[in-house]
Amino acid sequence: MDACIQSSDANLQLPDGSVALVVTSPPYFAGKEYEDLSQNNGTNPGTFDAYLDMLRAVFAQCYRKLEPGGRIAVNVANLGRKPYRSLSAEVIRILQEQFLLRAEIIWVKARGQAGSCAWGSFRSPANPVIRDVTERIIVASKERFDRVLSAKARQEKGLPSTVTMNKDAFLAHTLDVWEFPPEQATRVGHPAPFPLELPRRLIELYTYENDLVLDPFMGVGTTALAALQTGRRFAGFDTDPIYVEKAERRIREALQRAEASQTRKASIQPWTRRNAVQAKPPPAAVEDFLRETAKQGLSAKEWGQALVQWCGFEIVQENRKIPRLGIEVSFELADTKGNRYLADVVGTFEGQRTGLARTDLLWMALGKASVIHAQADPLPYILLTTQKPAAHSMAERALKQVLGPDQPVAHVVDMTRTEDCLWLKDLGQGCVPASSRDALLPLQA
Repeated sequence: MDACIQSSDANLQLPDGSVALVVTSPPYFAGKEYEDLSQNNGTNPGTFDAYLDMLRAVFAQCYRKLEPGGRIAVNVANLGRKPYRSLSAEVIRILQEQFLLRAEIIWVKARGQAGSCAWGSFRSPANPVIRDVTERIIVASKERFDRVLSAKARQEKGLPSTVTMNKDAFLAHTLDVWEFPPEQATRVGHPAPFPLELPRRLIELYTYENDLVLDPFMGVGTTALAALQTGRRFAGFDTDPIYVEKAERRIREALQRAEASQTRKASIQPWTRRNAVQAKPPPAAVEDFLRETAKQGLSAKEWGQALVQWCGFEIVQENRKIPRLGIEVSFELADTKGNRYLADVVGTFEGQRTGLARTDLLWMALGKASVIHAQADPLPYILLTTQKPAAHSMAERALKQVLGPDQPVAHVVDMTRTEDCLWLKDLGQGCVPASSRDALLPLQA
C-alpha cells in the first residue's frame, strides 16, 4: 500500500491532479485541547474568521491536487449555543467558491435518551436548548460531476477501475441520512476522532480500487486505515508530529493484523465429519469462490443464491411462500440426495453490524422460524446470514436456544466464512444429515 504521511502540509507534496477523493474532518473550532494555541506552538487560528481562512487555504490546495471530477467530502459539527453557528453552512460557502456542490449528508451519531439532553430551561419555554445528535458531511466535486473516464476506458488505460461496493451498500449509502456510532476518543488517542465507517463509506462510494485518497487533517490516521481496508492508496498530513506518529503506528498494526489474518486463512483445514462420502474441496477453492463473488458486488440475497448453487443445492423455488402462514422465505432447496430445506438470507452487506448480529434482525428471524416450526412436519430451516452474533453475547445465547435438530432453526451459516461455506457444501452434497447434532457449526469461530 502506497502511503504518504507527513507532519507538514506545505504544498501537500503531491502532484496536481493526482487525487481521486479528499476525505477529511477539520479540527473543531470548539475549545478542544488540540486547538489550544499554547498546546500547538501557535499554529492553529485564534479567531473564527482566521479558522475559516485556514479552511479556505487548505481546500484550495485540495482543489489543486484533485483530478477533474474528483470529490471532496468534509465532515463538520455545528458550533455553540449562544449563539448557534452553522459551520456546515460556512464550509458550503467556502467550497462553492471553487467546487461544484454535490450533497449534504446527515450523520446520526446517537439517539436521544431520557436523562441525556442539553437541559437549558427544563420543561419550560424560557430557554430550551436543542441537543446535537448529528453532524454533516458536505460533498463537492472539481469542475464536473462525473469521473473523466468510464470504468471501461480506465481499465483500457491501466488506471484504477475496479468497483468494490456491493448493491446493498450502494442503495444504503446513496441516501442522505447515515446512522452509525461515533468513535471513542480514549480508544484512538485523539480528542475528536471520526469513526472508521465514515471514510470507508465515502471511499467505496466515490473511488475505484487503488485510487489515491487524501486527508489534509489526518489526525491519528482513520482515513488511511479506511483506505487500507478498501484497497486504496492514501496520503495524509497533520501539523502535530505526535498524531503523525500515532497514525503511523495504527497503520503498521493494521498491516500486521491483515498479514496474520491471511496466515490463519491459509491454515484452515477442511471440516471433518464421520459420514463423509466425497472428497472435500480444498479451502483455497472456497476462498476463490468468496473472492470472485465479492468482486461482483452482489446483494446479500444474490450472494446466498450463488453460494447454495455452488454448494450443490438445487433451488426448487425462490421466494417460497408457506401456505396459510402468510410467510415467505428466500429459497426452498434440495441437496444432491433429494433432501429438502427452507433457507432465508438474513442481513445485508452494509454497515459494521448486520445480519444476526443486529438485534432487530435476530428477533425477526427467530420469530419467523418459530412460526414456521409450529406447522406440522416442517422442513429444516437454514439461516444464511451476513454476520453471526458475537461470541458470548445475549444474541448468541438467544439463538442457541432455538438452534439444533428438531428446533426452529436447524443450521446457521455465515456466508462469508470459509469454514461455514465448507460445511454448507457438505450439506449440499448430502453428506450431513439434518438430524445429526454433529452437523451444527459453532456460531463463532
